[in-house]
Amino acid sequence: MNAVPDPLPPAEDGGLDQLELEVRQLAGVGFVGIARLDDRLLVEAAVTPGADLASVRSEIHRLAACLADVPAVVELVDQGDETRPGGRVRLAVSVPAPGRSGVEVHLAHRDRRAAVTSDDVDGPAVARAVISGLGVLGLLAPWGVRSVQDLPDELGGGALAVLENVRTGEVRRGVAEGLSRPDAYARAVLAALNRFLEP
Repeated sequence: MNAVPDPLPPAEDGGLDQLELEVRQLAGVGFVGIARLDDRLLVEAAVTPGADLASVRSEIHRLAACLADVPAVVELVDQGDETRPGGRVRLAVSVPAPGRSGVEVHLAHRDRRAAVTSDDVDGPAVARAVISGLGVLGLLAPWGVRSVQDLPDELGGGALAVLENVRTGEVRRGVAEGLSRPDAYARAVLAALNRFLEP
């Protein structure tokens, strides 16, 4: 188990870079995404099947308390979800929409395909298009878009999507990188929802 580093002063961006490095070194942790949300941090970590989730969560909270200047919200994603029956929705491609200001998003699930077009290239517009595409694929997706934002380069770049279930109020977050901003927005939505979609 890693030793907890000495606290860093707030002047060093709350220790976010060092926090990401330390979390990546924890046993069972793969991808790590960190974003500052108002007065707290969102730390999302993908963990390998069989990892001790309680231990990973506790260690991340302990590291964040030492290295960050605000409280942390920890979200763990089980990488084993990739193998669950039914599979995950994949982003096949996102390309500029011919003659329009948005992008064309192509999704795939099992043997089904869907192509939807956003009305703009900003995060919320692309997110709404992806959610509509999930419906075309026959998946239950009662989700609305709270926010979609670019993550700064010092946090690894990419995008953060924050979605809310319009029926229950449940909030889900996804962090992803992409070949372009719209591509990252679409992937962040899928990162947030793939493990909660129902046929």
